[in-house]
Amino acid sequence: MKIAIDIQACYGCRICELICSFHHGGVFSPELSSIKVARHNRTGQVEWSISSTCDSCKGEAQALCVKYCAYGALKEVK
Repeated sequence: MKIAIDIQACYGCRICELICSFHHGGVFSPELSSIKVARHNRTGQVEWSISSTCDSCKGEAQALCVKYCAYGALKEVK
């Protein structure tokens, strides 16, 4: 599975970064996350990327970033 983002629905809250880091390292640390989110303060524009270290939360019923996205901006796609 791949993760897709609806950038219009994303507010840049970075919950996905935190839950991803917890999946990978058991701690809430954005440095360990496969997802990187940046929100520009002046424009409000959100930039989002996902690295090749993403395993779509292997072993989970659903990718945790998708499950915990408060705004429904993330989806799993085949």
